[in-house]
Amino acid sequence: MGTSPGSTSVATAIPSRSPAHRFENDWIVAGLIFAAALILYLLTMSPSVVEGDGGELQMLSYRLGVTHPTGYPLMLMLGWVLGHVPIGPDFAWRVSLMGAIASALSMALLYLTARELRASRMTAAAAAMLLASAQRIWMHATAAEVYALADFFLLLGLWLLLRWRRGVTPLWLVTLAFGFGLTHHINIRLVGPAALVFVFLVQPDILRHPRTWLPSLATLLLPLLLYAYTPLRAGYYLARPELAGTILGVRKVIAAGFVSPHYFAGGVLSHALALDYSSGFLHSDSSLLGLEALPLYWNLLRLQVPWIVVPFALLGVIVLLRRDPKASALLLLTYGFTLLAALRFLASVGEDGDHFIPPYLLMGIWFAVGADAVIAWSQARLRWSRYVLAVLLWALVLANLWIQYPRALDRRQVTLRADSEALLSQPLPDGAVLAGAWSTITPLRYLQRVDGVRPDLWIMQADAIGFRKLIERALEDQQPLYFLRSTDAGVRTLPVPVWDSNAVTHPDTRVLNDAMTWRGYDLAATAARPGDTLPITLYWQATAPQTADWSVFIHMLDENGEKVAQLDQTPLAAFYPPSSWQPGLLLADQYELALPSDLPPGTYHLIFGAYSGDDRFDWADGRSEQPLAEIMVVP
Repeated sequence: MGTSPGSTSVATAIPSRSPAHRFENDWIVAGLIFAAALILYLLTMSPSVVEGDGGELQMLSYRLGVTHPTGYPLMLMLGWVLGHVPIGPDFAWRVSLMGAIASALSMALLYLTARELRASRMTAAAAAMLLASAQRIWMHATAAEVYALADFFLLLGLWLLLRWRRGVTPLWLVTLAFGFGLTHHINIRLVGPAALVFVFLVQPDILRHPRTWLPSLATLLLPLLLYAYTPLRAGYYLARPELAGTILGVRKVIAAGFVSPHYFAGGVLSHALALDYSSGFLHSDSSLLGLEALPLYWNLLRLQVPWIVVPFALLGVIVLLRRDPKASALLLLTYGFTLLAALRFLASVGEDGDHFIPPYLLMGIWFAVGADAVIAWSQARLRWSRYVLAVLLWALVLANLWIQYPRALDRRQVTLRADSEALLSQPLPDGAVLAGAWSTITPLRYLQRVDGVRPDLWIMQADAIGFRKLIERALEDQQPLYFLRSTDAGVRTLPVPVWDSNAVTHPDTRVLNDAMTWRGYDLAATAARPGDTLPITLYWQATAPQTADWSVFIHMLDENGEKVAQLDQTPLAAFYPPSSWQPGLLLADQYELALPSDLPPGTYHLIFGAYSGDDRFDWADGRSEQPLAEIMVVP
């Protein structure tokens, strides 16, 4: 007896596709998805070196060094190979290209995985392109980061597992994919429980067939031999005579950027398993599951894709549970483990959402299944509704592309290489130490170690507390030391102390009091436009120990003496405030004065002074303020 159209349920509306039904054109569609995603990523890639971890990976791919945990030996070796292929503008771009290729391949695999779960070509392709334009996935596809390759191995393993169930792929090939994934990112281990459950659900007696599982175990473990790369390359750099010893108490192999400091934190195994990262994760005060981070997860999710994707994905979960419980177990357990780990990490360590990418990808697969169910259900009632829903589905994809493409363009680091080259072109002393934030130092190290720009400098990571320790050591060794300050006027090099008084471009001498003298200033330009930021440097020299900290003000006055802009701060407050100053040292004190965007053209005057609390200090000449410079504001 036939089923009336009105009795068709959403969960059963998808046409039955037997396991023998092969999708003869799927490779073509997957190739088109790969090409479309790759074009998107190529259009929005940074033209050269990038900041942060990406810049480190670009440099160490060239030098085959030891990066932060887990060491990422596979990515570094692949980066070295692709980086030497003569295409594109430079080596850094080619390492970024690897991430774009891996992400584009991931989208093709997402499509193929959805097809294995009997989603239609249209919905599977739409889901793949929707996830290709998700903010986090797009960002890491263009940033020379580790997550793109991790996503590829995750989806490759899941797709091969589903094909193994059909007898198309041998199990040893599945475990080989996961094994290579483990040599790249240890988060692949989170898939392990789900994969084991799936294997036993499909083949409960597998342990009775060692010819099946022994080769699979071997191919899972064999790729882990790649981790031998880490101690071998660390040993190579540690054996180089020019890298022996320390600079300001920091190993030279670390200061040169060739070996990550994490390598020395707990040994090779600790580095490979990222145990120093995991300690905060394992011993934090957050709840066991990190569920307090769920609102943050929802906020991050809404930045990836339109919210309407979520109910379709939930429907896909229900449909797949009824239609394919074994595959549902695989996906749900993978989703559960990766989501809980990401929530826990977000709640305890403050991670910014990168570990949520696997749940996003799984949501995309469920979205394809759910959207396909809705289309099939509606078509059973109104045949023409399929075309309307198809248009709406692809409109959703295009809408996300419309939203995310400008954001991707804004993330391009177009001027970073030129800015870094300009910084290294400054007349810095031979063998000087430059210390700053991670995002600042990595492009500088790339220029050093790949392009050979100022290889004599030592460039190391340090926050304000670490820099204070470096100051103490630099004063003992009389070592030129510079702090790299990220400001609205760009990255500025702050010498602490100033060993050469000739560095002051406008030398002067004005006595503040018996314990402090002002020695001049730097002002790069005396003409500015509304909205500009003026970089200003004042120079101080203590003549006696300072009993307390104090602050400086800089005011900009118009021709009528009215204040139009001002800046107040304690000199070197973050790491070397006045109460710490040693008498006789010449110290640079940097400021960035922001001009109002509606400032009328004309001549303005800069004045400055010092104060504590509500009381201004009187200078030796009796005034409470001093003239500094004249600024011409032009339209």
